[in-house]
Amino acid sequence: MEIQDRVDREKHSHENDDVLQQSIKLKKKFNHITSYPGFIELSKKFDNFYKDSSNKVVLDYGCGKGIDSLKLLKSGATVYGIDIAKNYIDETIKLATINGFSDNLFKFKVMDAHKLEFEENKFDLVIGNGILHHLDKTVAINSIYKVLKPGGRLVFKEPLADNPLLKIFRFLTPKARTVDEEPFSRKDLSQIIDPNLWEKEDMFFCGIINAPLAMITSFLIPKFPNNIFLKIGNYFEKKINKIIFFQSWNQYVLINLKKK
Repeated sequence: MEIQDRVDREKHSHENDDVLQQSIKLKKKFNHITSYPGFIELSKKFDNFYKDSSNKVVLDYGCGKGIDSLKLLKSGATVYGIDIAKNYIDETIKLATINGFSDNLFKFKVMDAHKLEFEENKFDLVIGNGILHHLDKTVAINSIYKVLKPGGRLVFKEPLADNPLLKIFRFLTPKARTVDEEPFSRKDLSQIIDPNLWEKEDMFFCGIINAPLAMITSFLIPKFPNNIFLKIGNYFEKKINKIIFFQSWNQYVLINLKKK
């Protein structure tokens, strides 16, 4: 019942409060938060999985309004997409259709991400952008494992929990997030990767220095996202991220797991 209550709250937030749009507005206000060097590098790594999806069967896990699903379709993938919000699914179908893709190349459906209604070993890739931290992580990842083919990949970009400054920022901006959001902690990262089930590939971290710094430079010098302060911050950020203890203090992690 606890998971179902959580799903119902998430559905209400996205269908009625449009949390996604509030989050987009916040990122536009703090425009440097999505343009510092580490974030750009992570985004390029993440986008490479979309570009390399030709002839693959892919699940866009939490497809939102279909922006990433469209990337997959343009790359030549057969795309399945799920989301808890019907209005998002409707917009995703519309977006795929007006871009000229026939419905034999995609299937989008309202679905609880904890209970994937697909046969086992179906997908080459399950990919999502900031989705797992809305869910019961263990239940969600076990569900993904079942529908992935052997050798298939789980790829997610997710926020991290342990940076005190980012905790304050999240506390001060509640409208841009749902009540059940739980960014990944150090403990979460260690628990979700069962070495008997997964091979851990690239885990890329960014934002331990530059996420808080980018909030400041967004106000002080908003027209200069590619500024010297963030370049210097990036140099020290790479040094600090070699220390495992501090990795969960970043803003984001790119999780990349391969099913054994």
